[in-house]
Amino acid sequence: MIAAGLDHVAEPGELVYAPYGIELKIGGHSANVAIDLTQLGSSGVASVGCIGEDLFAEFIESELKNKGVKAYPEVVRYTNTAKNIALIVEGEDRRFVAELAANTMLSTSHLYSVLKESHPELFYLGTVGGLMHIDEDLVQVLEYAKSLGCLTFVDVVMPTGLGWANLTKALPSVDILHCNEAECTALTGIRDPASSANILLRDGAKLVLITFGAEGVYAASEALRLKMPGFEAGSIDPTGAGDAFCAGVINKLLETSEGPPSLGSISKELLVNALLEGEAAGASCVSAFGATTAVTRENVDRLVESQGEAVLDSTLILER
Repeated sequence: MIAAGLDHVAEPGELVYAPYGIELKIGGHSANVAIDLTQLGSSGVASVGCIGEDLFAEFIESELKNKGVKAYPEVVRYTNTAKNIALIVEGEDRRFVAELAANTMLSTSHLYSVLKESHPELFYLGTVGGLMHIDEDLVQVLEYAKSLGCLTFVDVVMPTGLGWANLTKALPSVDILHCNEAECTALTGIRDPASSANILLRDGAKLVLITFGAEGVYAASEALRLKMPGFEAGSIDPTGAGDAFCAGVINKLLETSEGPPSLGSISKELLVNALLEGEAAGASCVSAFGATTAVTRENVDRLVESQGEAVLDSTLILER
C-alpha cells in the first residue's frame, strides 16, 4: 500500500492526506521481476511464492494472471498474506511498515515441485536472507535448479538469524548475484566494490552485479570488470527499481542468447547490452508510483534511444 508525494509524516494525533491517493500494488521480488519481464516482452514467465487465505491473496493471483504470469502459489491456512505500507515523503528515503507473514514461509518441497514442472531456462530467487525454509536449504535448492539446466540468479535482502552463512556456502551454485551497495558491504565487510566482487567471485559466484541506485552498477566476472553510470530519470517512487534492473538484465541475457550463456566468460557485448537494459528498466521504474507500473518496453526503449549513447560513452570496461 503506497502513499506517495507526502510533504511530511504525520505527528502523533495528526491527519495527513496523501495527495496522489493510496495505491494498492502487488509487490515482492519474485512478483515484481515476473511482471517486469512480461512487460519487457518475455514470454513463459512463472512466479512462485507463499500467500495466506484472504482478499490480498486473491488480488496477487489476479494481478499476476492479468499480466500474463503463470502463478504457482503455496497457500498457508490461517496465515495472513504479507502486506507492506510504503510512506514516501518528498525528498526523503522511503519508510516501510511491513508484516512478516506467509511471504517468509515458502517451503522447499513446493519450490522443488514448481521447478520440476516448469523447467525454467533461468531461475531467479529473490529475497534470499528472508525465506526461513529456503535459506536453510539454499545450497540444495540451487544445485537442484542447476541439475535441471537452469541459470541461477540470486537477489538478496539483509538477513536475520544466521546472517550471510547460508548464502556464502551456496555461492558456487550462483551464476548471477545481485546486491546493492549496503548489502554488498554487509556481505563481504568491504566497502570497495572491486574488492568485494573479487571475494564473491573467489567464493564461487560467476557474475556479480552491485547496484548504486541512480549512480549505476558495477559488474564483475572472471574476465571482465565494468562500471556503468545510471540513466537520468525523474524519481517519483523508487520502489522496485532493483527488481526492474534484474528483470532488464534477465530479459536481455535470454533474448540475445541461444541457450543459457556461460556467465564466467560472458562476452563484453552481451554484458554491456544486458546492463544497459537493466539500468534503463530501473530508471523507468522510478518514474511512476508502484514497483512495476512504468517498466514497459516503450519506456525502456525510449531511454536507451535518448541516453544510451551517453551512458555507453561514460562506461568503464576493464578486460582481465
